[in-house]
Amino acid sequence: MNDFKNIPVTAIIILLNCLVFLVINAKNISVEKLGSSYISTLQDKQYYRVISSAFTHREVPHLLMNMYSLYNIGSVIEKMLGTGLYIIAYIVIMIVGGLLSARIHKIKTPFTLSIGASGVICGLLGIYMAVAFMAIGFAAIRSVLPTIVLLLLMTASKRIDSIGHFTGLLMGIALGFGIVFFYRM
Repeated sequence: MNDFKNIPVTAIIILLNCLVFLVINAKNISVEKLGSSYISTLQDKQYYRVISSAFTHREVPHLLMNMYSLYNIGSVIEKMLGTGLYIIAYIVIMIVGGLLSARIHKIKTPFTLSIGASGVICGLLGIYMAVAFMAIGFAAIRSVLPTIVLLLLMTASKRIDSIGHFTGLLMGIALGFGIVFFYRM
């Protein structure tokens, strides 16, 4: 618990995800009201769903896996960027990545309901990859290769919104290179 003092934003995000999970499982609100899809989010202009979906988990394994991943990568990125820049990066990845995911789903799967923090977590991983690449080169990418392979393998599952993962990852990579470029000047 002492470590959470050093990563207050990550700790709050984890707490919010757990609280939303408890509310959903107490049957006080449904996943369908919080999840994001092209139809509900963009066509029906319910933009809040991009944010609410990033805090929504249905099953315990989904929540635990995402919160474990968020703790691991989020704590590194929060310490690296500092609280303010971390909050901005998290919000940008969540909103832009979520909107891109909803938009891309328009063509083939407009009713796909996206939930979970994994798109943003992939974005945080993208920041890490970009910063590590700029600092060390391709050797740094080897450390996250197993994670990238796992992401690619997960795309085979119809239950996983791989588009959300990859839009988050691409947003994070872009932000990571932007952060490195901005702070090098």
